[in-house]
Amino acid sequence: MVTEAGPSVVISDAVPLVLAGLAAVLRDAGYRVVGELANAVELPALVSDLKPGIVVLGTTPDLTQGQMVRRLRAAAPPTCIALLMPGGTRESLVELLGLDVEALLARSIEPAELVNSLRRAWRGERVVDPALLNQSVDIEAEASSLTTREQEVLGKLATGQSNRQIASELFVSLPTVKTHLAHIYAKLGASNRNEALARAMTLGFLA
Repeated sequence: MVTEAGPSVVISDAVPLVLAGLAAVLRDAGYRVVGELANAVELPALVSDLKPGIVVLGTTPDLTQGQMVRRLRAAAPPTCIALLMPGGTRESLVELLGLDVEALLARSIEPAELVNSLRRAWRGERVVDPALLNQSVDIEAEASSLTTREQEVLGKLATGQSNRQIASELFVSLPTVKTHLAHIYAKLGASNRNEALARAMTLGFLA
């Protein structure tokens, strides 16, 4: 649901202070916060009822974030989901992206960056906060695990093609291209296409 003030938002976090802070930051940025929940178990029903444009999901003491995302996707209409995470391995990030999560953000994210990331996710980008990427992992080793399809997407990215053009040429859906890009960013330790291309060139993946 989109309003003149921006997408409507439902937020959930087990920490009351974090919940209040999220609501204040998003309202100041022009979002209409239509629901706030400390008990995430009730979230799917609330989202199904309110049909917000964005769901921001923080800590969930009773269920993992992956379990909550599955419940949301099963019970609620399609919506943009952003997770606030304390950390995670690259494997866990890729797994969550595979559940069609639009944004993976660190709980330590700055307010302005949170707002910017949600706007990007709302526009259809897959956003992975660089702070979540495990810097101790060898980027070259991670990059070497790019699948054949991911290498194809990376090559077309290098020619300046848009996500829609890549989808058309590879005969796949736009969400599939976005998922491939998110995997590429995670493996290259990049937060956007420019960083991904720069690191791919440095590592010799692009001529």
